[in-house]
Amino acid sequence: MGGSAFSSLPEPPYTPRMPTAVYQCVLAACHAALRDVFVCVATPIEGPGKKDHGDIDILVALDRRAVFPESRDDSVPRTPHELMGVAQRVLGAKYSINRGSSANLAIPWPSGVDDHSVVHLGEHSPGGAAAGDEAPKDRYIQVDITICQDVDQLHWVLYKHAHGDIWNLLGSTIRPFGLTVDEEALWLRIPEIEQYDRKKSKVRLSRDPVEILHFLGMKVEGFWDKPFESVEALFDYATSCRLFYVREAPDDDAEGDANDVGVIGGEEGRKKLKSNDRRRMKGRPVYRRWINEFIPTLRAEGRFIRSGPSTSVEEVRAVVRDDAFARFFVEAEYKDRLRDWQLDRDRQQMKSLLKELVASTIDPQLRACQLSAMRKIIMQDDLSFGFDPSGLRDAGGFYDTQAVRDFVRDNLEEVGRVAWDMQLQRAKASMRLRAWSKKVGEAMCGPHEQGLYS
Repeated sequence: MGGSAFSSLPEPPYTPRMPTAVYQCVLAACHAALRDVFVCVATPIEGPGKKDHGDIDILVALDRRAVFPESRDDSVPRTPHELMGVAQRVLGAKYSINRGSSANLAIPWPSGVDDHSVVHLGEHSPGGAAAGDEAPKDRYIQVDITICQDVDQLHWVLYKHAHGDIWNLLGSTIRPFGLTVDEEALWLRIPEIEQYDRKKSKVRLSRDPVEILHFLGMKVEGFWDKPFESVEALFDYATSCRLFYVREAPDDDAEGDANDVGVIGGEEGRKKLKSNDRRRMKGRPVYRRWINEFIPTLRAEGRFIRSGPSTSVEEVRAVVRDDAFARFFVEAEYKDRLRDWQLDRDRQQMKSLLKELVASTIDPQLRACQLSAMRKIIMQDDLSFGFDPSGLRDAGGFYDTQAVRDFVRDNLEEVGRVAWDMQLQRAKASMRLRAWSKKVGEAMCGPHEQGLYS
């Protein structure tokens, strides 16, 4: 299939896959045209072994007119939507889906392209029907453009999407050990938090590609300036990650097998894939080959299998965490995030416990009064009820559950009586205030004014 971004249109443009010669020529022409609009224009390194291409991906950053203004008006930044409109014009796009910071464009297929052609955007080859078509169709090339916020983001996206499927392989390798790479950075996940809130569990480590590769024990020079010669070369490079292990054939009778370190691959591995990885198996041939063929071959050859005493995923994850602390200096942030989350969870659990300890069989109004008072005393250190909650938390601020239970048991009845009396006093005071306000109002309104409304 070629580019499919326009498939939902009532009459979508025909965007077949491009031979490499067409792809390279059109890519160079698009870059040249876009450099008149943006300071930075780049495309991620292609994956290995591609015989044709479905679309062209281009990243851009920095409005050239604003960076190098020729007049006062030029220094006013244009919006992403405006810039994408300019990009559409300079590329001669006939179809566009403009989302502001990203867009899918369909530009005419150039005529007469071969290995030595120079493409002039806008030259159009109307012929070239696909096999089985009843009549020739105008051919188009899908160009996907993303406007990055700055040069740092552009560099990161170039790195994240380089070599096609490499981060599908590396991501699934490092994920069990608490590391995540997304469109922003490399992150370290906090295990105590991630089972409840994966987003809050992430502590940012870095978005520096070289730092990340060094942390993963991988070479930089010679591997990030051009495509790999083959899929096998890409696979070999992915295995150079220091966290890459292959698990021995799983034993169905062995306890704790699911916690062993290493990927499995093959039929057994497919059964254990996460939902995202199962989707990759369907749509990414390189990843499918990695799971179905490459990993089983490594296992059969006994390569990358950990030797020595058995080590659990949790043990390796703890080592990776400490390595991240040492390299990226995030230990304080990690521990503060964990403590804040644990304190918040402790407070939520305390609210639930107090609700459980105050009997639900009593009068609803009295119960609400007791529960409110207990929460104020225990959770807000409210001394107005005459009870001292000291000693119910440890030095770290966490509640001593048994001490709370004892406090509620010993004081609930008296707290309820005091709180009820205080509520009655507030109610009486409120009634007196309303009565006084009414009298003041009547006094300020003389007989003549009263008569107007009688």
